[in-house]
Amino acid sequence: MLFREDSVARAQHQAVRENAGWYRWTHDLVEVKGKDALPFLDRLFVNNIAKADIGRTKYTTMLNEDGKIIDDTIVMHMGENLYWVSTLYAPQMVSWMDAHKGSSEVDYRDMTGEMDMYAIQGPNSPAVMNTLLSAPVDGLKRFQVADGKIGDIPVIIHRSGFTGENGFEVYCDMADTAAVKAAIRDACDAHNAPEVTTLEVYVRSLPTEKGFALRQDMYLLTPYECGLDWSVDLSKDFIGRDALVKAKEEGPKKLLVGLEYLAESYEDIAQMEIVYCKGVPCGRVKTAIYGYTVDKNIGYAVIDARKAMEGNRVTVGCNDSPAIIVKKGWI
Repeated sequence: MLFREDSVARAQHQAVRENAGWYRWTHDLVEVKGKDALPFLDRLFVNNIAKADIGRTKYTTMLNEDGKIIDDTIVMHMGENLYWVSTLYAPQMVSWMDAHKGSSEVDYRDMTGEMDMYAIQGPNSPAVMNTLLSAPVDGLKRFQVADGKIGDIPVIIHRSGFTGENGFEVYCDMADTAAVKAAIRDACDAHNAPEVTTLEVYVRSLPTEKGFALRQDMYLLTPYECGLDWSVDLSKDFIGRDALVKAKEEGPKKLLVGLEYLAESYEDIAQMEIVYCKGVPCGRVKTAIYGYTVDKNIGYAVIDARKAMEGNRVTVGCNDSPAIIVKKGWI
């Protein structure tokens, strides 16, 4: 194997794939509110935020003026002229908003320290949630948020997650986090759903198998180079639009692709390792991880578009570890 297998990681990974698992993962949150909250956010992001009604959310990327991705986020429409932006980089997000606020009548702030978030993920996560909450979640649609209660504690439920499985996120006031965590643990124990304590499982192995990428995988690529064409609405104006239109017309220079490693022995492959095609550098590794469901060493690389054909054989790193370019997403 390219990576040493971890039996604890495998058990936690497979629990999410086959049953359910839970973990604490607090995304940064930026609150945006005010008369111009919607047009302000529609200017920042490539997706059409106006199409998200109250209680619905949108996945979207944010571009610089050159049309390149600088963040990917979930924008949550929480109320009249009120939004939450879920990001891993709130300070940078606030700075970007400062630079582009102009005369917009909008207020925003980093509220990360006020809220905690837990994820319950897996095919049996609805059953866990129905045990946990005062009211069932059966009618909650994907990318929908709703108020809920754990006992007497008010929480916000978002049907979403980063595992590729049915899943939910539970947001609570930081003052309530100990009680919420205990209740989640009890509900999950009742369904034999373990706590996922291995960071690489919920950040890398689970999402990579499903073709989900992190911001750092896509950073300074265009949405078209990442397969995110579906999220771009060119009918509206947004920062980087003109450059993105030009990039679309010219075609991609690079592509974010899947890599499947073929080595049988253990070797270290790190992020940013050079990828070679017939001995000539053609790209760099962005992610490398063991996929416990597919039992393969998998990952992502950014490859010169001319060399990024599926089935193309390449080598990685100074040890010339063999790999093959594949479509992102293994299951």
